Amino acid sequence: MKPIVALATCLSLGCALAPGRLPPAPTSVWVRSHNQRSMEVYLLCGSHDAQWLGTVSEKGSDAFEIPDGKSPCVEGLNFFLVDRYLNRGYWVGPLRPQRSQTIQLVIEKYAGLSSAQLITGPR
Repeated sequence: MKPIVALATCLSLGCALAPGRLPPAPTSVWVRSHNQRSMEVYLLCGSHDAQWLGTVSEKGSDAFEIPDGKSPCVEGLNFFLVDRYLNRGYWVGPLRPQRSQTIQLVIEKYAGLSSAQLITGPR
């Protein structure tokens, strides 16, 4: 009888330790700019809850991370690019990244033509 109890205990502990869902992981955002001015990058869920990610220098590149809880946004994630010199902003999105996806944001010379795409693969 003892081997059966030991086996049942091991199996029940194995099920208890196995994660039902993996915890949320940050989403990487790779940014490349062809613009001749520094651009501020904001992240929004739909059109609300703006969060500043950082500034990308003129014709530069940078990497940011979207915090764990921000990715699952029903409305989709949008980027808002701000050119402080011209006092203008430009929308890019919406995107709905999954667990294993990275976002590549390309800021064009004319920021209104900027684009973002989801890339699947290791982070």
